[in-house]
Amino acid sequence: MKFYRWTTLGLPDVDQCFLDAAPKELGARSSFLARGRPVKGVYPQSPRIDLSEEHPGLRLESFIGNSKRMLVASRPLRTLLEEWCKGQEVEYLPVLIYNHRGRLHADDYSIINPLGTVDCIDPDRSEVTMMEGEIISVERIVLSQAKLAQHPHLFRVREAPHFYVISELLAEALKAGGFTNVVLDPFEVATP
Repeated sequence: MKFYRWTTLGLPDVDQCFLDAAPKELGARSSFLARGRPVKGVYPQSPRIDLSEEHPGLRLESFIGNSKRMLVASRPLRTLLEEWCKGQEVEYLPVLIYNHRGRLHADDYSIINPLGTVDCIDPDRSEVTMMEGEIISVERIVLSQAKLAQHPHLFRVREAPHFYVISELLAEALKAGGFTNVVLDPFEVATP
């Protein structure tokens, strides 16, 4: 079985929308969206992200690349992910995207926040920094096939929750669906 990292930056294209902020109403809690922590109860009624002058692109894609390590998906992409993630704890958080002039640009996107993490790396083959027997940083991830015998189709790495991992089957569904700006990089998987 193969696994892929969903790269949140998307493709480098100056004509595409690119976000360098999370919903500003979340404040410091916006980091929860990159770490798989729930925001239910603190998520705003009208979550707003403004496009910045540093990224002038306006073209909307299925996935909107961003520097905040979030999964920002169009309605069709969200629908597909909801189907594949049934039974998982995932927050689907609507977001309003405003253009450079402060006008509403898109209201049919959502931040996909898979909650929690999965113990899935092979620490002996990955490049990790340890302190007192605990992993404190990860430079290179090698997944453990043995730890992924039972795995969801979309999940986060325990030691690096900003890494989104998707299964080979979900990767094939994304490709077949023709979703744009979805960048997947294969993970190395260590066999037992």
